[in-house]
Amino acid sequence: MKIIESILKLNECFVTGKKIPIKGIMLHSVGVSQPSAQTFVRSWNTAKPGGRSVCVHAFLEQNGDVYQTLPWDYRAWHCGSGPKGSANDTHIGVEMTEPSTIQYNPNGSWVDKDPAKTKSFILGTYNTAVELFAKLCKDFKLDPLKDGVIISH
Repeated sequence: MKIIESILKLNECFVTGKKIPIKGIMLHSVGVSQPSAQTFVRSWNTAKPGGRSVCVHAFLEQNGDVYQTLPWDYRAWHCGSGPKGSANDTHIGVEMTEPSTIQYNPNGSWVDKDPAKTKSFILGTYNTAVELFAKLCKDFKLDPLKDGVIISH
C-alpha cells in the first residue's frame, strides 16, 4: 500500500477545518465506472464538487494506491445523518474506485462487461481497503471487531 497525499485544499470541507474524534471507518463505493482516483482528486479539489458539499478522506485503487484527500481527523462530508447522528462526525470516509468494465444504466441497473476483470479489480480495491483499515485501526487504536467501528453505506 502506498499513501499519496492529495489534500483537497480548495474543498470547503478542508477549508472549514473542523476536526472529529475518530471512532471508526466508513467504506463507500464511488458508484460510477471510474478506476482512477486521480480523476476524483482533480474534480473534487473545488469548493463544491458538482455543486454539492461532498468530500471524503481517501480514494482507493486496485494497485494499492491510496489517495489521501483530507487529514484523517478532519470532518468529511461523505454520508447523511439519521436518528443516531452522522458518521461524518465520527468516521473516516473512504471510497473504492470502480472498474471500467461495469456499465451503469440510467434506470439504476448495471451490466458487467468482463466479469473476470471486474472481479480482479474489486479484489484489488478490497485488499487496498483491508490494508488501509488495518493501518488506521492501529494508528487510532480502533478495535475493528467492535460494532460500529468499520461500517459502510
